[in-house]
Amino acid sequence: MMKEIRMKKKMGRRHKLKLRICISAGAFLILLTLLVLYLVPGAAALEVLKLNVDRSYVRNLDTGVEHNYTEVLGSNQLEGERLEFHIYVSKTGSPILENYVLELYTDMSDPEWKFGDNISHSGNWIVWEGKEAHEGIFPSPIILSAEVPKPLKKVKEPGFEAYDLDGLSKKGVEVRLSVGRMEGGNITYIQKLSPVMRFYATNKKILAANRSIEANLTVAESDIGKTGLEEDIRRLYEEGHPGWAMLLSRHYRELSAEMAPPPLALYLILAVVLGLILGAASVYVYATRGGGRGVDIEAATSALEDVSGQIDAKSSSISRIAGRFARSEDEDKRGAARELLKIRAALTEISNDIRAIADRLRVR
Repeated sequence: MMKEIRMKKKMGRRHKLKLRICISAGAFLILLTLLVLYLVPGAAALEVLKLNVDRSYVRNLDTGVEHNYTEVLGSNQLEGERLEFHIYVSKTGSPILENYVLELYTDMSDPEWKFGDNISHSGNWIVWEGKEAHEGIFPSPIILSAEVPKPLKKVKEPGFEAYDLDGLSKKGVEVRLSVGRMEGGNITYIQKLSPVMRFYATNKKILAANRSIEANLTVAESDIGKTGLEEDIRRLYEEGHPGWAMLLSRHYRELSAEMAPPPLALYLILAVVLGLILGAASVYVYATRGGGRGVDIEAATSALEDVSGQIDAKSSSISRIAGRFARSEDEDKRGAARELLKIRAALTEISNDIRAIADRLRVR
């Protein structure tokens, strides 16, 4: 009996020891987790706020046009136009620490933020501070009214990379909402609400220059093929020199026109037409002279009419090439177009003559 009592007491002490060890281990893990969350920024990886892209939208105050939030992402916006962002945000239900804040940021010009009843004209504004703000209803939407800035950005000149230069080019612009922990006046970011609004500031002249450059380079490539100079001209545009890039692309197009040989298709068409004419002449001679005794006249006239139709078809091809030359800025090509039209007129006469010959053979 005494032995059983001692065994029970011993087992009880072991059970209590295991319980203490489990409690201590659990407490240690909790403390370790809290320590990691405190020391390592973003270790929690918890989203405490969420951006509703379906409800959020952007209104152009100059045109009155509204776009969904996602439609503006990566788009081109014109310099000087005023945009109004209505950004809907809600809490996710994740734990919110007392030192959490929300930072509103933009690099647009002349910003005006509205967060609840508060207004700020700063490009960088800290809101949603303190336990009372966290526990209350989140003031949504957040509204930003701001102007699309000038399309100026820092660029690098080849060979002069040490110098900071301003270039005239599409400029990346951002509207960003970030959650962070505020400690001693400094913020440690733990969440950027996504997708972050990023688009490009530009103007109509920059966009028109790009269209002109691409058109000139396309024509030049069709004349002389692809070269490294095309990419250099595009890079010049992207690196803040759209005017020079457009001018160089125009000169490059003119130079390529001078370097380009006459189209091979023209040589082929003229060779085929010459062969058809010679063939028609041979048929006529064979049918009307001694070698033509016993020849099927009906077959010969049909062959001549077929030749006439083929000459008409090739004549139309020459006309299309002449039309392309006529639209060229190069005077020599325009002169070539006039000569080609004369050739086409002559071919039309030859075609008519061959049909007349076929008619004469038919009545023999």
